[in-house]
Amino acid sequence: MTFIEEKIKMTCEKLREWIVSSAKRIDNLSFVRCGYKTTNIPPDEGWEPLFNGEPIKFSRDSHAWIRFTADVPATASSESVFLRMTTGKEGQWDAENPQCTIFIDGESAVQAFDTNHTELLLSPGKKEILIYFYAGMFDCILYPSVSLVVKNNDVNRLYYDMAVPLAAVKCLNKNSYEYTAILNCLDKAALLLDFRSMRGREFFESVAAAQAYLQDEFYGKVCGKDARGEIALIGHTHIDVAWKWTLAQTNEKAQRSFSTVIQLMKQYPDYVFMSSQPQLYAYVKQNDPALYEQIRQRIKDGRWEPEGAMWLEADTNLVSGESLIRQILYGKKFMKEEFGCDNHVLWLPDVFGYSAALPQILKKCGVDTFFTTKISWCETDKFPHDNFIWQGIDGSEVFAVLSDGYVKRLEPGMIMDSQNKHVDKKYSQTHIATFGFGDGGGGPTAEMLENYERLKAGLPGFPRVTMKKSADILAEIRAQFDKNTAELRFVPKWVGELYLEMHRGTYTTMAANKKNNRVCEFLYQKAETAAGTALLLAGAPYPAEKLDKGWHTILKNQFHDIIPGSSIHEVYEDSDAEYAALLHDGNEMFESAVRALAAGIGSEGGVFVYNPTPFEAGGLITLNGKEVCVPEIPAHGYAVVTPEESADGSLYADEHTVENRFVKVCFDEKYHIVSFYDKRFDRELIPDGECANVLEVFEDYPRSYDAWEITEYYKQKKWVADDVAAVSVIRDTFRVGISVERKYRNSVIRQAITLTQDSARLDFKTEIDWQEDHVLLKAAFPLALRATHANYEIQFGHIERPTHRNTSWDQAKFEVCAHKWADLSEADYGAALLNDCKYGYSCEENVLKLSLLKAPTYPNPTADRGHHSFTYALYPHSGPVSLSDTVKQAYLLNNPLCAFEISPAQGSLPDRFGFVSTDTPSAVVDTVKRAEDGNGYIVRLYDAANRKATVTLRFGFAIQRAVLTDMLENDMQTLEVSDNAVTLPLSNFEVLTLRIIPKA
Repeated sequence: MTFIEEKIKMTCEKLREWIVSSAKRIDNLSFVRCGYKTTNIPPDEGWEPLFNGEPIKFSRDSHAWIRFTADVPATASSESVFLRMTTGKEGQWDAENPQCTIFIDGESAVQAFDTNHTELLLSPGKKEILIYFYAGMFDCILYPSVSLVVKNNDVNRLYYDMAVPLAAVKCLNKNSYEYTAILNCLDKAALLLDFRSMRGREFFESVAAAQAYLQDEFYGKVCGKDARGEIALIGHTHIDVAWKWTLAQTNEKAQRSFSTVIQLMKQYPDYVFMSSQPQLYAYVKQNDPALYEQIRQRIKDGRWEPEGAMWLEADTNLVSGESLIRQILYGKKFMKEEFGCDNHVLWLPDVFGYSAALPQILKKCGVDTFFTTKISWCETDKFPHDNFIWQGIDGSEVFAVLSDGYVKRLEPGMIMDSQNKHVDKKYSQTHIATFGFGDGGGGPTAEMLENYERLKAGLPGFPRVTMKKSADILAEIRAQFDKNTAELRFVPKWVGELYLEMHRGTYTTMAANKKNNRVCEFLYQKAETAAGTALLLAGAPYPAEKLDKGWHTILKNQFHDIIPGSSIHEVYEDSDAEYAALLHDGNEMFESAVRALAAGIGSEGGVFVYNPTPFEAGGLITLNGKEVCVPEIPAHGYAVVTPEESADGSLYADEHTVENRFVKVCFDEKYHIVSFYDKRFDRELIPDGECANVLEVFEDYPRSYDAWEITEYYKQKKWVADDVAAVSVIRDTFRVGISVERKYRNSVIRQAITLTQDSARLDFKTEIDWQEDHVLLKAAFPLALRATHANYEIQFGHIERPTHRNTSWDQAKFEVCAHKWADLSEADYGAALLNDCKYGYSCEENVLKLSLLKAPTYPNPTADRGHHSFTYALYPHSGPVSLSDTVKQAYLLNNPLCAFEISPAQGSLPDRFGFVSTDTPSAVVDTVKRAEDGNGYIVRLYDAANRKATVTLRFGFAIQRAVLTDMLENDMQTLEVSDNAVTLPLSNFEVLTLRIIPKA
């Protein structure tokens, strides 16, 4: 045995050891503790000596400034001087450990230090150095040590020249010619080295000889031959906008990570970097304008790519369709205005599943390519493609590319692993791979870039390795894909959602945060419509700036570790405060708009009722603390009405029954529903011997990722929250019901279960004081219905999912996401389970369940503990869901009528007005707003029933012009206007956007 590999390994270890020529600790350190900085200038007072390498105790989320003067010596051309800082946490996870920002002779960040980036290249001369030090999110004892290190460039270069091929041979078959070729060259180079005198002339001469040999014989002649396939690299740092740190810390992370990129670009001319998320760029622009200008210059140079399409990497399961559009609208607008870039790639490497509504939204926002890595996390089934056409619910298609990870170390093993994991080699010879430390930021390191300098030569047995912009790589993959699929006469295609078989708990965890998002989405759309109407009819000021600011805050809190509930407690303290401000401002804008409308109406007085929904609707309103009934109000409009004061006499309630003219509901002694009889169709909705609205409690200890996960074995342990503590009958003029208080261990659950006079909808208004750990609460509804699939609302439509478990793909969908409703229907009858702020559902055979609350302890030990208020509802209907008014009922539950009394007035405005209505019930006008450019109004509608129709939109005002636009509000086609109406075709789940110009 010759042990050549071991000999080369020993040689590389010695070279690495001898890279450093000298090291000198800096002893004139001083420091001052501080909070989060507001500028890049440290405080003047409070400084004290810091003893280099001595322990310092830091509390959670704490900062300090360190300052010192460094005399950087001039060196020979073969040497470089580095500032090195260590804390004793090196090699540990950077997301939870110390991170620092370095300032030299100025207020702009030069680079960052973290557990992976510990050195900064310095030029000769006297330097005034400041280090803004962040200790991390744990109480800790650190050992800050700062020194000047002189490195020999020739030894450093030879080390990488040998270490990279050595790492490569470990990926190759030992019997291969490539293995032998690499090892022979390394062996010959090692034989040229003279280690007798490590700092002597003979040593450095031997280093030069070995390096010359490798460059000529190995990198020049052996490498670059017969490479098969290509791994196209992208320098990247995925930065979670919040997770195990707050938004304030993310502000600092962006400055740190981006300054490190700029610094390394000065040393490595081939380094190309991309970063998505305009939110991060906005932080840097505010925090460090000089650094921001350097980024802008690198973008102009073509070395920094601002791509990604969305404002930030948002969750796509939980947020509304309009929110998804705004994410792209505002994201692309920022990139275009700031950098002159038009984004064409939706970059979502770490999001927890992808809605089937996305392809249409992407296409109509000018985004033609989708990229993610997260589907590789699926725990049951391996996704069959990494290059494919993704088709949405309406038939829209985009090109999709998957990779197997977004936080990678650039080394030979990663290259070979990426090559091996590339599934669709017959459709594309190029595979995309990002590299750089991420989640907590940091990005690529000098070591990774040194590795690239060798890998790009084309090591034997390895694919070609390049570094490019993501948009260029994805365009090349698409061109290869199109060519090969055409020649092979087969196109890989995935239809519907990209369901992540993991992280199913994110539909439920942190329920209050999800409710705030839902409420704010509806509120800001409602405020936009009311403000636009007030501008149109009354000339009232349109609060564009305030609405824009509010939407940006909504979008920020839709980040994929905020709204899913997977962040630390402090993140939700921040979001609670931001949501409180959003609610205040949104309600203020809405109130101002409707008051302006009411003030201009000519009427005898009465009750002003505003209908924010897409449907003409009447029913119950709350007026002066009392429910009264009002007639039909125009969609997206208002009317002045006189409420009804007496009921129709059909309402009945006793201690075990509630009834109106449509349905009769009966309860057992535990106040579970044992009968739900629909008088209209002579149908019993609850199966014999079954009970509905059973509050089931499951033990919830997922196998990993506590807040993120629900693992299917949770179903094996179930209890029922059926300890009835108090019951009372509700008898109001227009509503009857039963109020039930239940106790479960340390929690209290109160429900008002009610029917109104004019609806078959049974509401469950719920208040819970939740004080449990590691349990999942669900409301279960067994239904006397048989269907192999249930329907679930998503953005701008709905999708089918199986109620059976025939295949592993079916079994994996034991918990799924929906928006305002889920429905189980036969051909002629069905029932929907509606909600006003929930997202987690399941349906096995005939049992439809809504997930109400979860109780994880990691990463937030208090997640979901406390008070919760929400409403869900059971709504029976004739026919399949697509022919019912389930969508209307869901909108009314989430966005009810608003009312207040007005006095007689002599205004000029009509006492009844609807902005826009449709003649087709399934054509839902979801959005009415002033156009972003101020030119007219934007009206966005969609087909909610998966049907084709010719739809007439009728407007309540004189129209000068109507134009079909894309979702970014770019004009596309002028439409014919007749009698203030527009008629146009609307296809299956299609979303259409119109610009409406009123007559002056």
